[in-house]
Amino acid sequence: MTAEFINALNILKEWVSKNEVIHETKQWTNGEEMIESESLKFNVQPISAKELEEIKIYTEHLLPESYYYFLSEIGSGQFFIGEYFPCFEMYGLADLKENNALVQKEIKDGEINDNFIMIGMHCSMGDWVGFCTTKNDKKNYDVFCHEYPIDEYVEISDELKSWRTFEEWFIKAIETKGKETL
Repeated sequence: MTAEFINALNILKEWVSKNEVIHETKQWTNGEEMIESESLKFNVQPISAKELEEIKIYTEHLLPESYYYFLSEIGSGQFFIGEYFPCFEMYGLADLKENNALVQKEIKDGEINDNFIMIGMHCSMGDWVGFCTTKNDKKNYDVFCHEYPIDEYVEISDELKSWRTFEEWFIKAIETKGKETL
């Protein structure tokens, strides 16, 4: 795990402990610079050591250590909750099993050659976030657009060049206070 990832994780811990982070944006209105502030909240539950071990077993230890470390240090739940909805959600064991059962059903029904483990949801459009575990590259994490069938996920991510590591995605999420997570 990189120092930048650990630093971002510590920043998120602080925000979660306060249950708030302020996101400020600057805009020019009638020749004056205006600062708008938005209070973002968190609804996070810790993951027990037992649940984390069950998640590792369920995911067959296929996911990067940084993801498991995130769960152990932060937990699961909703992150950067604005006025209407959270930016993204990370699953605990029950939601992980429930959502991945749907993924596996789609894979079997569609005779898809790739395998995915979805660890959460991007809440702006209801897109899954997760890993393509058959992709032989450290950059196997993405936000998968709900508009495409699962058999096109890899092709679309390749075309968009949107593959990244979990660490890269997470660091950008913290740097932008959840504003750049797609």
